[in-house]
Amino acid sequence: MSLAELLPIVGALSGPAFFLVFTLAALGAPLLALFSLLASALRSTAHPEAYARRLLRMALTCAAPSLLIFAAAAALAAYRTSWLADWVTAAPLGPGLLTVGALAFCASLATMRLSRPSPRHGRQNSLLGQAFILTLLAAAILWLALALGISLQDQAQAVLRAPLDGGIGVAPLITPDVTALPNLWTALAASIALSAAAAGAISLEYLLLLRDREPFGRDALAHMLQLAARCTLRSTLLATAFLPVLWMRLPAMPALADGEIAAKTLIGVCACACVLLCLFSGIVARSTRPWSRSLSIHSAVIALWGGLTALLSVGLLCHYAV
Repeated sequence: MSLAELLPIVGALSGPAFFLVFTLAALGAPLLALFSLLASALRSTAHPEAYARRLLRMALTCAAPSLLIFAAAAALAAYRTSWLADWVTAAPLGPGLLTVGALAFCASLATMRLSRPSPRHGRQNSLLGQAFILTLLAAAILWLALALGISLQDQAQAVLRAPLDGGIGVAPLITPDVTALPNLWTALAASIALSAAAAGAISLEYLLLLRDREPFGRDALAHMLQLAARCTLRSTLLATAFLPVLWMRLPAMPALADGEIAAKTLIGVCACACVLLCLFSGIVARSTRPWSRSLSIHSAVIALWGGLTALLSVGLLCHYAV
């Protein structure tokens, strides 16, 4: 597979990867907020708690547009693909749970953002407990999305391979099964680490945009930016550790010449993007004036976007070349 054939695939998937960055950031924000609140409780400092509150506000900002775009894409796919409605109707429990979970996640974030609890009810409305519940809900959404994505890929491959008889192809109906996902825990752990890295990178941009809109002191802003950069660095290192697993478990691609080489090249590009993301977040974390490192912050988000685009391209190659 030549570079001229690979570049259009990467270019076509750059748009979905851009919106996927914000979706993952919304799902990873409660996890980072949970760890920040635990650090605040253990160290008796206010900066991690302030960062956690802004993370949860950022999660709603990222989740609401992502949900609308996902709903529009699902409606368009159902309209353009005749077999998709039959696939959902055959076993509606999985897609229904995913839809309810996404709506509940957005509703919980909106309730937290709009509520103003009094000091007397501060213990009752614990932010730590809310972040823990949102983290569990985000993990359940990731699990359902992975399981349904694998089932949908199997159904699409069955439709593509259906033999034609008089211009009509008949494919078996593969119902969604959320228990049949291979390597479930590995895929889920990698997705959680990737979502945490996306949340950290987007939170750097979010804090940078808020520096003139909220009464930040320079000390508080510096601490929150450094905390966000450290979270991004650690989450990216954890997510990068799963790339060798993906490299070793690539399926054979008999339908595409040099498809395995192209997929491994894209995994290498994703690894380079992870290295750049670690480099840029490390620069911000070690800076005494992190708000002045706007170029590094923007470059970190671009590196994340490029890495996700490469991962989506690997998935598409595996889908059509297997």
